[in-house]
Amino acid sequence: MAFDKMDWHAVTFPDSIPYENAGTHIGMYLAWLVNNDLIQEDWLEEFADAFDRVRSREMTGRDLLMECFDETLMEDLMVEEALEFTGEYYDSSYIDDFVDALANEGVDSEFAVYLHEDTWENYDRLEPVINEKFEKWRNQELD
Repeated sequence: MAFDKMDWHAVTFPDSIPYENAGTHIGMYLAWLVNNDLIQEDWLEEFADAFDRVRSREMTGRDLLMECFDETLMEDLMVEEALEFTGEYYDSSYIDDFVDALANEGVDSEFAVYLHEDTWENYDRLEPVINEKFEKWRNQELD
């Protein structure tokens, strides 16, 4: 089963938003999973080089999503702990956290989430937010 897919989002895009932007928020979450060792061992073996490239920041999570995972954030990619956390967090508040962490003044479109650039600088703004939510979830404090 899939948690998220690029094409689920892109169908509603105005022409001004590039298709690949549908994967930016998904890819940043995937990069967080990779950087926190929350990927199933089978996948780590199959795509070892690609995961190493994400860890060394030679490849973004969005590029990994597109090149290796058919533009899909899949359940079977994650270890059990990540799967449980993602089930509670991703659909309920991840998108809001993504938008808030990367907020640009004057951007109030319903498509604002897709206007953010796929950069490691933006990932660095988002990562502490996910880390905080993950720790709260581990401590059973996530709303």
